[in-house]
Amino acid sequence: MIDKVLGSQTKVKIILTLWRHGEMNMAALVEKVGAAHQTVIQQLEQLIEYGVVEARQVGRMRLFRIARDPAFQQLAEALARADEWLATRV
Repeated sequence: MIDKVLGSQTKVKIILTLWRHGEMNMAALVEKVGAAHQTVIQQLEQLIEYGVVEARQVGRMRLFRIARDPAFQQLAEALARADEWLATRV
């Protein structure tokens, strides 16, 4: 199942972005992830379906964050640490 959750570069970027920057709206998320708007929407919907990301509505704006479940918090933190470690090696 983890291969489905992490099976795309965009999903990993979404998780890392939300972990590093906290709760974000769609426009900010698309900008930080650097992928096409539609691609981010599709991948984000899957992350929400899997329970990795939570969404909440504030007025007309929808905000996204890493789910509060400790397993997903740890997953995001581990990905961020691995990403930082790998960045020093390349």
